[in-house]
Amino acid sequence: MITKVLQHKLDALDKYLKSGANEIVINKPQEIFLDRLGTWERVEDSDISLSFLKDFCTELASARELMFNADNPILSCSIPTTTYRVQAIHQVMLRDSPISVTIRIPSIHKFEITDFKLECRYNYNDFKQMVWDKKNVLVSGGTSTGKTSFLNTLMNEIDPNDRIVTIEDSPELIISNINKSQILVPKIETKKMSYENALNSTMRMRPDRILLGEIDTRNTMSFLRLSNTGHSGMLSTLHANSAEDAIKAIITNAMFGSQQVVESVLISYIKTAIDYIIQIQRKGKERVINEVLDIKAVL
Repeated sequence: MITKVLQHKLDALDKYLKSGANEIVINKPQEIFLDRLGTWERVEDSDISLSFLKDFCTELASARELMFNADNPILSCSIPTTTYRVQAIHQVMLRDSPISVTIRIPSIHKFEITDFKLECRYNYNDFKQMVWDKKNVLVSGGTSTGKTSFLNTLMNEIDPNDRIVTIEDSPELIISNINKSQILVPKIETKKMSYENALNSTMRMRPDRILLGEIDTRNTMSFLRLSNTGHSGMLSTLHANSAEDAIKAIITNAMFGSQQVVESVLISYIKTAIDYIIQIQRKGKERVINEVLDIKAVL
C-alpha cells in the first residue's frame, strides 16, 4: 500500500523515474546520477534532502512490511504497484555518506525476439521451439545485458492455457497468461519469507511451468531439485560472462548454498536439470546472443 507520504516522495522523484534512465543513483543528499545505457548524467536537486531520503526509505520499508534503520540497515524491495527496484543502505554501513539509494528502472520497451542480434548458429525459431518443447532454459549474461528482457520475449511463446507460477525478488517477469501466481521473495530473506519456502509452496500450486527470476546462492539447489523431479519448461536467468562460466556459477552457487554437495554430483544434476544455456552480451546499444550451450551434448 502506498501511503500519502510515500506518494508525495514518489511524485518528487517522478521526473527522474520517467527520464528514460536505467538507474537512479543517489550517493548523498541533493546529488543524483542518472544512467542512460552506460552514460552517467549528474544532477543537483536541493529537494532531495537527507530527510527526504530517510522518509522515502522508511515509508517504502513500511509499505513492504519491512524496516529501515540502524538495526536493519539494508532495504531491498520494489516500489508497490511498479517494477522499480530499490536498494538502500543506511548510514551505519557507509563510510562517508548518510545514506545511499539506488533505483533500478526496467525498460518499458516491449522487446521482440528479433531485437536481439544473433551471432550464433541458432535462429529465432530454435529459441521458440525450446519453449514449445518445454525445455529447461537459462538465459545467462552480465549486468544490464538484457537477460530478463530476453526471458520476457521467450515467455510470449508459452501456451496461453498453461498455469504459470513465478518466483522473483523484484517484479520484472511479464506474464500474459491469465492462470498465474507471482511470488515475491525479499532480497534479505527471513525464515518465513525465503526461496526455499516459496519453491516448496510452488510445487503444491499445480504449475504447468515454474519461472524463476534469477538463480543465485539462495535457490540454485532448489531449482535443480525441481528440474530433476519432472518439472519441465522452467525458465530463469543467471549472472555469468559466458555459457561455460554459467556452469561454473551454478556449481559455485550450489556449493555456497549447500555445503555438503559434491561437485561430481552437481554436474550430474545440472545435466539432467538444464537443457540449454543462452548467453547474451551487450555490444554498444545492441543486445547480442553470441552463444548457446546444449547441456546434454557437452556434459
